[in-house]
Amino acid sequence: MLETVKSYLHRVSERRKSYRAGRRGTVHTIEHSADEMKLSWLSMENERGELIISWEDVVKLEAFKRDLFTVDLICLDISLNDNKVVEINEEMNGWAPLMRKLPEYLYGCKKFDQWFDVVAQPPFKLSLTLIYQRDV
Repeated sequence: MLETVKSYLHRVSERRKSYRAGRRGTVHTIEHSADEMKLSWLSMENERGELIISWEDVVKLEAFKRDLFTVDLICLDISLNDNKVVEINEEMNGWAPLMRKLPEYLYGCKKFDQWFDVVAQPPFKLSLTLIYQRDV
């Protein structure tokens, strides 16, 4: 019981620190190179994590729009060769630079300006669009 209370108080303290630092939710950051993409995060409780994805493991990219009631969120599902799917979105730090470089990293990937309007319009519709698929 005492450990539960301590844990709760610690989480409240960490959340207050995050609010003072101006963070209102989990912060995601995308970094990339010609070999891989790294997705890292920092939660409200100051818990950190990261996921590294090799471009060689990517088999498919699908862009879509998530309806958030008053606005839409442009997202990208990254399907991997182990049947896992990782979702990233336009609110993550590093999204725009990654969108510019994807065609260089993945041969045959559509450029951002080739798929963005298809996904963005009409508003509040899923608009699932295949932008890359590895040849088998």
